[in-house]
Amino acid sequence: MRSSRCAQLLVTCAVALVAAAAPASAQIQHLVGGYFTGSFPMGDWGEIAGFGLGIDGTDVVRTSPDKPLAWRLSSGLLYNFSRTTGVPQGNLGPNSQLDLETKNWSINFWLGPELSKSTGAVRPFIFGTAGFDTYWTSSTLSGTAGGSPYSSEHGDSRISFAWAGGLGLRRQIAEGYLGEISVEYRSGLTHKFVLPGEVTNTGTAVYTDRASRTSDQILVRFGTVLSD
Repeated sequence: MRSSRCAQLLVTCAVALVAAAAPASAQIQHLVGGYFTGSFPMGDWGEIAGFGLGIDGTDVVRTSPDKPLAWRLSSGLLYNFSRTTGVPQGNLGPNSQLDLETKNWSINFWLGPELSKSTGAVRPFIFGTAGFDTYWTSSTLSGTAGGSPYSSEHGDSRISFAWAGGLGLRRQIAEGYLGEISVEYRSGLTHKFVLPGEVTNTGTAVYTDRASRTSDQILVRFGTVLSD
């Protein structure tokens, strides 16, 4: 419920921002970008999640063209490729061997301020955003427990509050077109998944801890931006 309320609040803020800017549309500088993204999971999430690929769309709206402050509204789709990690043998009993395979889809939505140069051939920028990440995580724990075949599913589907911060460069490549590359640190705050180091077993019984953890990752984004 808390995540849903956060999402509703962010959407309301975005609508209010657009409405407030409408009367001064003649002064608005608008950038629309489409990107490919690469994801490098870190921390706990980096123990089980594979490299990710995705697509992103971003609107950057500056209501005062002569000032560096702009508002950034973005959304995207990301897929973390399947990765298999072995449970440490020291956690397991005799005649036991288990592997954890994890893959994940996520859809995200972000809103926040951006400080950027509005003119020139090269335009550096820095931003901070908050929003939500929606996870569809599938984890399969399988192998042998006490000499018997074992398999169990430990997926998670949820909307989590998340935040991100990053920096990058835009470079003019033609009239009305900019190329962009940026690096972003992203963290989802409440994602439930299993870590191989917290799996144990006794005989044919297997014990797991699907606890709430952060999903931290670094994303590299590159694409094309259309300007007014």
